[in-house]
Amino acid sequence: MASDQRPDKAVGKAVLEPPRPERIRAEIAEGLRASPRRLPSRFFYDARGAQLFEEITRLDEYYLTDAEVEILGRRSERVAELVGPRVRMVEYGSGSGQKTWLVLGELESPSAYVPVDVARQQLLAFARRVRERFPELEVLPVAADYTQLEALPWPSAEAGATLAFFPGSTVGNLEPSEAVEFLGKIADQTGSGEYLLIGADLVKDRRTLERAYNDSLGVTAEFNLNILRHLNRLLNADFDPGAFRHRAVWNQEQSRIEMHLVSLRDQTVWLGASDVEGGESVRIGEGEVVVTEHSYKYEIDSFHELTGRAGYRPVEFWTDDDERFSVHLLQAAE
Repeated sequence: MASDQRPDKAVGKAVLEPPRPERIRAEIAEGLRASPRRLPSRFFYDARGAQLFEEITRLDEYYLTDAEVEILGRRSERVAELVGPRVRMVEYGSGSGQKTWLVLGELESPSAYVPVDVARQQLLAFARRVRERFPELEVLPVAADYTQLEALPWPSAEAGATLAFFPGSTVGNLEPSEAVEFLGKIADQTGSGEYLLIGADLVKDRRTLERAYNDSLGVTAEFNLNILRHLNRLLNADFDPGAFRHRAVWNQEQSRIEMHLVSLRDQTVWLGASDVEGGESVRIGEGEVVVTEHSYKYEIDSFHELTGRAGYRPVEFWTDDDERFSVHLLQAAE
């Protein structure tokens, strides 16, 4: 999107949105009373959760990161060629930025980098590293839940195309209808004719998939249970992580890995201390399941059908040598 098409938004201003405990408490209570019970997966990512996820990406069983890095290492130059110079790159879920360097380093004279992430501490630390490595680049971090973000900051200098970057198969953590809605929102935020570089995990055998989410060292289990510790701090709640166990199973019919916390006993969880206005309790029975994450896996055709519903057309796509993972360059309809 050229600079004269930018939306009504403060130019060159980073966005740092604080969490809202009352809103979070209501969302958690609603999710825990739903059927099945659910917790939003974005609450995995406090500072400890971000650290644990980085450990997960280095595990032997977790093939996704190595496969995507292999693709980006080979194809980022081609991405840069297709999107052109002076790109404004917007990354949804920047994390530690391992994959960012592979793409950003190949772009020709990028105008700005806009990392969006809910893990504020990690986000700001990474933004500092990007500024150090690319001192001429305008870096505009956005500390927010990207699924609820309404607008993005624009570079103060004139920009070329916008390249949205959504790596890590994070799109698979959204229900298909939610994925269509969110990808459509990206298209609206970045503009018609703009680009999206996105990773998607591919369907494969059950053993490989389940091992990736049930590692032998128990790091994924600790990551899953950490969501309870994070919510305890946010809400002054009293989840007992020792009263739940981690489970991850492949649902072939729905083409998704399901990550659960299984209650080990009858328990009542208080979502806020008794002296906090708006606090409330939820009863969870022994053996009941709380869903913390779905991770959908796609065939190439089914993924293009999904992104087509969001208003994108495929430009090019690539897989790793073992065809475990895919990366797609898409363009929003004009």
